[in-house]
Amino acid sequence: MKLPSSLVNFGDFCKRNHQQLVAGLITFSLSLSVVILRDNGAFKQVELWSYDTLMRSQLNEPSDRRVVIVEIAEADIQRFRWPFSDRLFAKLINQISAAKPAVIGIDKYLDLPVMEGRDELVAAVKNAGNVVNAKFLATVEGRSGVEPASDLEKISRYGYVNLPLDKGAVVRRTSIVADTGSFAFEITQLYLQKLHNKQLVFNPEKIQFTAGKQIIPRMSANYGAYRKEDDSGYQMMVRYRGKPRGIQHIRASDVIDGKISPEQFRDRAVLIGVTAESLKDSFPTPVTVDEEVMYGVEIHANIVSQLISATLDDRQFIQVWSNDLENLWIVVWVIIGGGMATFIPNAFKNVGLLATLALVLIAGSYIAFAQSLWLPIFPSLLGLVSANVLVMAYQLAIQQSERKVLMGLFSRHVSKELVDIIWSNREKFMEEGRITGQEVYVTVLFTDMRNFSTAAEAQAPGETLNWLNNYLGTIANEVLAHGGMVDKYIGDAVMAVFGVPIPHSNETERTRDAQSAVEAALAIAHKLAEMNDVWVAQGLPPVTTGIGINSGTVIAGSLGSAERLEYSVLGDAVNIAARLESFNKEVDGGPHHILISEDTHQRLNNNFQTEFVGKYALKGKTQETGIYRVLDIQRNPNQLSPKVSSETL
Repeated sequence: MKLPSSLVNFGDFCKRNHQQLVAGLITFSLSLSVVILRDNGAFKQVELWSYDTLMRSQLNEPSDRRVVIVEIAEADIQRFRWPFSDRLFAKLINQISAAKPAVIGIDKYLDLPVMEGRDELVAAVKNAGNVVNAKFLATVEGRSGVEPASDLEKISRYGYVNLPLDKGAVVRRTSIVADTGSFAFEITQLYLQKLHNKQLVFNPEKIQFTAGKQIIPRMSANYGAYRKEDDSGYQMMVRYRGKPRGIQHIRASDVIDGKISPEQFRDRAVLIGVTAESLKDSFPTPVTVDEEVMYGVEIHANIVSQLISATLDDRQFIQVWSNDLENLWIVVWVIIGGGMATFIPNAFKNVGLLATLALVLIAGSYIAFAQSLWLPIFPSLLGLVSANVLVMAYQLAIQQSERKVLMGLFSRHVSKELVDIIWSNREKFMEEGRITGQEVYVTVLFTDMRNFSTAAEAQAPGETLNWLNNYLGTIANEVLAHGGMVDKYIGDAVMAVFGVPIPHSNETERTRDAQSAVEAALAIAHKLAEMNDVWVAQGLPPVTTGIGINSGTVIAGSLGSAERLEYSVLGDAVNIAARLESFNKEVDGGPHHILISEDTHQRLNNNFQTEFVGKYALKGKTQETGIYRVLDIQRNPNQLSPKVSSETL
């Protein structure tokens, strides 16, 4: 049944481009794998690590003077003991309130009376009129929360201080609103309302908060590197302004002692919190390294600064693309990596470009993060490099396979230099693991020993094999030395070809091939004459070797099955060379027994001494062939081949 032409054309296309198609399949499979692995959270930790690295690299902003921290340090605890009494807290609030701050946030639970002075504390909070107290939401089953104190709830605001923790208790994100506002959210709202008559505005239809001109990006369960994350509440990424202590700290004892100028608190958001190591209210963050931590009050202060800056200064929130766009971004880099390996076969160029593109990706991600855009750098980089390496490995495997075929076909038949040339030009004639047939102009050389049987009778079988290998090896070495290819051994006969497997298309190269073949024949004759002297001295009979040479067009390519291939040439030009070698038995081939055709003789350019034998119809041929015997080389300073001399007719 005849297949439709469309299928035939498609099949031909696949055959011609099978390597590119396989490379494309590798690239597609890898891109799919990277996307699926990322969607299942395989890269979460390394992506978060890269996020932390980017965050630390962007800490070049000045401290936010609108926010100040009153810290209860280790020295304050040693002096006043912990917990501070209500009276001491009342004094601290009064001292700060007298300086007229915009808001006072207390990052300590005041739900229960502590020693004396509860009435004084209630009065201090009431008089200040701008206090935000802390509460804790029970988010884990079996764990109780910390509710607002009944005596303070009506005279102050409350915000929860819960912080979502990533693996390792790292604080990268925060929930600004749940059923109620967070500690930082309430402080920000009070600050903006009092000083700027602004608010963080909620749009119930779109379930969005806006800060000034910006929508506060809300984290979803799949957001950036996060996968299947608890996204309860209105969560956002914390954009830290600086390292620990990057926001101004004032000692609580200095405030209590009245050593602080009121200007340090006026119209500011003041957060009171613990920075004592012994109380363990600290967390690792993206901007901390090694054993370094940031205290809870500092984290809340950074969140307050982020919300205020976004509203008043249009400071950007950390943004991410949609999942679909991020996946497309990753796939594009995978395609780039695979495409480079497919279309840039040179390994050094490919590796150099790969390194350049990897740096571009890293630098681009850094620049994007500077603009508050968090790109999926690790999956993209992994896809780029992996696709490139896998496709390169595939290409290398194909090259090794092709090289194995080429070396199997040629390594024992041509010189090492020619093997390298063949490999560098492999794409010109390799197809589907075999060398495609092509019409080429060559010069063919045949040799055959005249009295092998006589010589073999004088030796033991093992000696005969060694002797024959020495004989054939001498002929092969001279062929290779003169740029020819040993096509095959036929018993004690040798067939060699000049001008393959890299076709010689111009006349200069074809002429050089013909002269190289004749020069090789003379070199063989001289070598064998020397070897004859040795063999005669050993009691062996001398041998005579006939040589026939012809130039013409042949078909060159792979012959045989997929399991056993052989490179050879076919055509009438081959047959004529074989007949010329055999014709030495009928006519005098001269002192070296070398007969050449008219076609070869025309390309010698008077570089050799030759004699015309005559025109004969060779065996199996009807047309007569002009035949010449080669006598020797004659020097010619303008000769084409370095070893070839001019001829005298």
